[in-house]
Amino acid sequence: IGPGDRELILAPGLMDMQINGYCGVDFNQPDQLSLEKIYSVVAAQRALGVAYFLPTITTGSFERMSRSLALIAEAMEDDNWGQSMPGIHMEGPYISAEDGPRGAHPREEARPPDWEEFLRLQEAARGNIRLVTLSPEYPEALDFIANLVKSDVIPALGHTNATPEQIRQAVDAG
Repeated sequence: IGPGDRELILAPGLMDMQINGYCGVDFNQPDQLSLEKIYSVVAAQRALGVAYFLPTITTGSFERMSRSLALIAEAMEDDNWGQSMPGIHMEGPYISAEDGPRGAHPREEARPPDWEEFLRLQEAARGNIRLVTLSPEYPEALDFIANLVKSDVIPALGHTNATPEQIRQAVDAG
């Protein structure tokens, strides 16, 4: 292949574990989100070689999160577009409220893990939440992590102010 020739590469599609939106589409703004906008993100990701991704919902009120989850779950049912979204990543709201570890997540919405609330969010998502990022610094975290594992949901530690011991306990919990 010489200069100016186009080199083609054949490779497996990529997987992105966290996409909050793309090309002006924000999965965390349900009032501005539509099925067509979600499909446009899928199409744009496919064009970049991303075959699969987890649409990611971040820390917010129960109402905002559940509306976004429900719309994404509906999009996942489409035979063409949905196959690129094998699950949903829920990043928060069970993260540290401390400045620094919290990052850009709203402080007023960061809260301890609540299994009953999670079940209601999972119901809104039609069972499609597959990954949850949380902080193990809360007393409720270990039971919550164990419940995630029993439910075939992957717990991930992030946005945390946990001590090394709390992290070890979280790993042991699942």
